[in-house]
Amino acid sequence: MDLTIAIISYNTRDLLLACLQSIQEMTKDVEYELIVIDNASSDGSAAAVRAQFPRTRVIANQDNGGYAKACNQAVEIGRGRHVLFLNSDTVMRACTLSRMVACLDMQPDIGAVSCLQCDKAGQVLQSCFPFPSVRDHLRYSPWVPTIIKRVVGRDVELDFTVSQDVEWANGACLMVRKGLFEHMGGFDSRFFMYFEDVDLCRRIHQRGYRVWHAADCEVVHLIGRSSVEHRDQLNVQWELSRILYVEKHFWWLERFIMKAWIGGGVLAKIFKAACSGRSDRYQQMEKLKAMLWRVWVGQQPCKGHAAYSVGG
Repeated sequence: MDLTIAIISYNTRDLLLACLQSIQEMTKDVEYELIVIDNASSDGSAAAVRAQFPRTRVIANQDNGGYAKACNQAVEIGRGRHVLFLNSDTVMRACTLSRMVACLDMQPDIGAVSCLQCDKAGQVLQSCFPFPSVRDHLRYSPWVPTIIKRVVGRDVELDFTVSQDVEWANGACLMVRKGLFEHMGGFDSRFFMYFEDVDLCRRIHQRGYRVWHAADCEVVHLIGRSSVEHRDQLNVQWELSRILYVEKHFWWLERFIMKAWIGGGVLAKIFKAACSGRSDRYQQMEKLKAMLWRVWVGQQPCKGHAAYSVGG
């Protein structure tokens, strides 16, 4: 078996079915298996997949344990030499999977490979990034004067139409050597969602492997289509995962700077929520206060509050 394709779904029924159909139609030259882990969806996703794609293995979880945990679940039962983590809001293109598999088979020093991502209109999307750093936050913050941004430097724009080594690639379509993934202990399941792909790529680099962006193969990523209804919850979850990443990978001074930075941003959001006319402003403020507590005290304040939805 060349490949295990792991798709994690939470209330993305129509997108998921379209994704599976595209894989079936576009993948003819790779021996693969499909595993769908459904994180307690309420839209009939699991039943629909079983009915329309009977050869797909479906695991219907009773509760939503998060994206990273569900991916690890899929790898445990998978039989492929490599594993592809694929968002349900993607559409597969011809030859993509065979070229990604060949990339790993022909270059043993590559631990993970991503591909070109485009939106429905064919516009190339940013899918690879440098690792998060204090300097990045200075560069992108609207609060930092332009003169300071010039001192810390500008980004080198990546041309995503060119194949190249990258620091990390997002998990919307990321293929990893299964043996390496298992040897590293899989995704860190403390990341409910977000930053688990950054953390994984960082650990791949630390083990001496490369992360490769293959521009000669492509998926369509309908980015944001599956997460728009949960935008506020997902923003909170993104911040929680960012805090965890900072605690795990930054040394103490960087960690202090980043926590002060994040805490300041949370305080600004609390003030903004308090001044808004939203009917749920008090609930939003309570979540933000809990996040501020998490920044400095280190306890998880909002466990399970955020529903998983891909494509954020």
